Amino acid sequence: MDNLDSQRTSNPLLSIVRASMYLEIPVHTFKHHYYNVSNQTAPAPTKIGTRVFFTTKSLDEWVQSNTKTEA
Repeated sequence: MDNLDSQRTSNPLLSIVRASMYLEIPVHTFKHHYYNVSNQTAPAPTKIGTRVFFTTKSLDEWVQSNTKTEA
């Protein structure tokens, strides 16, 4: 497997597989949230042609927006 820390500096865009590795969730779970759940709750993609990529910033923001804090 690739080391994501070394990849961050050379390529800031992550494929769906690398994004799921970054989040430490199965690829099918990530794809489900991106393709099947409302786009308002999916991480913001960067699209180049028909390919879909994600930045670590958009993934971190997605995690933060889905983190529930106890009141």
